[in-house]
Amino acid sequence: MTPRQKIFVDEYIVTLNASEAARRAGYKPRAAQSTGSQLLDIPEIAAAIRDALAARAARTRVSADRVIEELARIAFSDIGRVVDFGPEGLRLKPNHVLAEADRAAIAELSSRGKGRLHVRLQDKQRALDGLARHLGLYGLNAKLAAADPMERQRLADQAREKLRLAIERYAAEEAGKNC
Repeated sequence: MTPRQKIFVDEYIVTLNASEAARRAGYKPRAAQSTGSQLLDIPEIAAAIRDALAARAARTRVSADRVIEELARIAFSDIGRVVDFGPEGLRLKPNHVLAEADRAAIAELSSRGKGRLHVRLQDKQRALDGLARHLGLYGLNAKLAAADPMERQRLADQAREKLRLAIERYAAEEAGKNC
């Protein structure tokens, strides 16, 4: 690897953005997007990035599984496990009663005067969206991921039939050109 490519790798690890890493490594700003993409395709650079990311994950003990677990803790949090509701308002449950996951879901605790408590949990919707994206419940695969096994089989058969028809149509067009 060249010295500039090594800088690109170091900058990519910081930004996780190929264009920005290319600019920071001194490549021409106008060509940063294509240069960054081309650099990522070089096996030696791709391997260096993979190794550096793996080393960072090991060092910080942050993995995709750990991120997913944290999203799940927030996504499936329940305010009822954190506070008691009563005529006097909210009362925070004692710390020894709160599970670690429930404590992690708390975004804000504050007093609003005269013993009034304000509790705000982390954004459940955002966490649910993150989990749904990870599980393929959005986008092109949403139907497939959410379907029961029989529905998945029906969708697979339907896709195969579409592919067969497209291949036959292409073959017929090619045969017509060769006549």
